[in-house]
Amino acid sequence: MFGRILLFGPDGKLLERSPNTQMVTSGFAEARALGLGDATYKISKVYVEFENNAGAVTPPTFVNTEGRSYYTGLVAPRDYLRVDLLGAPQLSIVPGYAAYFTAGVSGNRLTFLAQTAGSAGENGVGFSNALNSTVFGVALVAAPDDSDKSKDVIVARGYYAVANQLKKPSGGQLTIGWELDFIPPP
Repeated sequence: MFGRILLFGPDGKLLERSPNTQMVTSGFAEARALGLGDATYKISKVYVEFENNAGAVTPPTFVNTEGRSYYTGLVAPRDYLRVDLLGAPQLSIVPGYAAYFTAGVSGNRLTFLAQTAGSAGENGVGFSNALNSTVFGVALVAAPDDSDKSKDVIVARGYYAVANQLKKPSGGQLTIGWELDFIPPP
């Protein structure tokens, strides 16, 4: 599974498409969903990491073994939003694989969309334009129990280039996308 995080500007224009890091814990969600048929482990949330900062945000250095404890350990001025997907992911075909699939019917790429929401992060830090809330990172999450975030499984994680980090707009939200390609390793 290979993926890219996407960031859209307030005008809907794609600003960034950059690689993500698949987390070790993704294997648990994949095994539950694919191998055991447990639909509660499908990807259903996005964590949107932000910092209240008038300038650019330096993303953290991380390893793919970090889990939820990273997010629960965030302290002001950093926090994260736990947001729902905007509907079901879209199925399409990874370039170079068209011979194996039928457009509009089958494919090997899922594109997920989510949008910022709310006025405070999960750890209580305010999220608003007035606070200079800057979105700089995201995580793709399987949430088997919508009401119990302690059961969330981090599938993948990524950070935006400093030049493309966006402030929460005063009159709207930011849209985040994620492409996951299901292709054999090179």
